[in-house]
Amino acid sequence: MSTVPTRLPRPGFVVAVFDVPFPISVPIGAYYTYDPVKQVACVEVSMREGSRAFFRNRPIIGPTSFSELQQAARELERPRPDRSYLAASRLHDGTQKATLNIHTGADGGYAECKYYSQVTVTFLVDDLQTVPQETDALKRTFDILNPFLDKYKILNEDYRISRVSRERNFYFAACHTSSLTDSELALTPHQLFTQLSQPRTFLTELGHGAVNILRTNSFELLGPRSALTGPALTFFNQFVQEGYELPLSYQLIMEAIAYLQRFRDYRLALLNAETAFEVYVINRLQTLMLDSGMPAAQASSLIENDQSYWGVKKKIRQLDEWTQRYCARNGLVCAPFMNSNLYNRWKTDLYGRRNAAVHAGKSGFSYADASSGIGIAKECIVFLEARTPTLADKIQLNPLMTGFRDNAGEVMF
Repeated sequence: MSTVPTRLPRPGFVVAVFDVPFPISVPIGAYYTYDPVKQVACVEVSMREGSRAFFRNRPIIGPTSFSELQQAARELERPRPDRSYLAASRLHDGTQKATLNIHTGADGGYAECKYYSQVTVTFLVDDLQTVPQETDALKRTFDILNPFLDKYKILNEDYRISRVSRERNFYFAACHTSSLTDSELALTPHQLFTQLSQPRTFLTELGHGAVNILRTNSFELLGPRSALTGPALTFFNQFVQEGYELPLSYQLIMEAIAYLQRFRDYRLALLNAETAFEVYVINRLQTLMLDSGMPAAQASSLIENDQSYWGVKKKIRQLDEWTQRYCARNGLVCAPFMNSNLYNRWKTDLYGRRNAAVHAGKSGFSYADASSGIGIAKECIVFLEARTPTLADKIQLNPLMTGFRDNAGEVMF
């Protein structure tokens, strides 16, 4: 009876080399950094200079629907004189550098100076056979690099730095591998990284120890959503002619979705979603008080100074009471929010997670955690809006999150 020999895992180093589209202003070199798996990794940073460009009416060659879009837009086109402008910037040392070239013609666009950083992330894996699995390799890479970027960003107050993910700030990575020798198997990760100061052979041939990883579609660069049509377009044509200020709660919901989809910062997505709900509760309390005839100054003072309004749960209880008075005046039935099923979902899936982030410093939230939290915030606002129809905002949120996916290639438009 024959048996298939078991393949033994081969531990070794993995090097991921790629560019990030912002300058990391630290001296060029290698930095030992924290790895949540092996405790130590290495990030090498080298600042570079290149350019980025945008040209109108020149789509990517290949399958495209842009021809129909161009044809529809021709009727509204206005002439664009074909001119070029070169802009220069003065550097810290007093010299000048050409940093922008603008072309104004119909097929014009711009070319802009762009500083970026080449980053090399080196880490240890227990089995080099896992490297071709892109999800595993990139997750390890980004779990090492993103905390490195966070620490640099706060120390240098560099607001331009943002996290890297499969759909953002990443285009192409070349991964090379180097297996450990028999004599190295007993060494600790710190000892192994110390030996990297000596020359070492890495495999760079595709399919023979190396792999190339390409980024998926970018959320922010995907095509437009479905166009407004029918009643929505009719309403929009009239709406844009009116004075309207977007409520802060709605703005915070949009920021929460941006943190979910673009920046992949799930903690901030939850913080913004819960803040949006709490802002809405305060604003709705004030609106109900004013509707009852209370002066604005008295309403603000009551919410701020009366202990029965301190804390979001007390405000929610008070909101139910004020809404009942409103419904009694207007002959409406008031559905309580406090202790309802929606309230309990809010308390567990949004309020509880926000508190874990704020008070316990928790950060390991998932996409599903943040997405469901945002959805609950929207559901709560929609529910509370429906109870006071004469005071409702002209625009109502869509409580669903079905149009968003963890993978940019699966976003439904």
